[in-house]
Amino acid sequence: DVRRLSVVELALRCHYAADHAQQVARLALQIFDATRPVHGLDDRAREWLDFAGILHDAGEHISYERHHRHSYYLVKNGELRGFEPDEIETIALVTRYHRRGAPRKGHDGFSALPRAGRKAVRWLSAMLRVAESLDRSRSQLVERVELRRRGRHWTLRVAGRGDIELELWAAQRNMRPLEAELGGPVKLAPGRAAA
Repeated sequence: DVRRLSVVELALRCHYAADHAQQVARLALQIFDATRPVHGLDDRAREWLDFAGILHDAGEHISYERHHRHSYYLVKNGELRGFEPDEIETIALVTRYHRRGAPRKGHDGFSALPRAGRKAVRWLSAMLRVAESLDRSRSQLVERVELRRRGRHWTLRVAGRGDIELELWAAQRNMRPLEAELGGPVKLAPGRAAA
């Protein structure tokens, strides 16, 4: 798979934390799958989320403080093979918005995307933000997440091993963009880890 290989090569050039990146991508995909009936995005968007999960911290190679912006630049200019330019822009924007700030029509890159592209960036970056928070300790403590809807309200059940209080706290602090896309509040609930 040229696309995946290209993404991993860029991540390696940026000295990424592989375990953390894979955990974040895995959790983000679980959120994507649980909300598929609501967002209606296709498998191509799912793949973008996976790749953005792998690359979301690439910018730490330059500076931690603004690494989300550096990740955007590195993905956009990372010579990813097998992608259309709008796909690279989408993945880059999802990494940009995984922390701090939200997509705005006036932002470079985001405003140039068609409506469907802007929708994908809003959804995928919101999912990635929560998933990244669920590995706040970078210890891969969360084993799985389940997101269920009850009317306008949602429950995100987080199953992990050991103490996942830091992950739950961080996820709650970063839930607002996902709640905006879901159209209702999300309550976090600890779940049971697999035996």
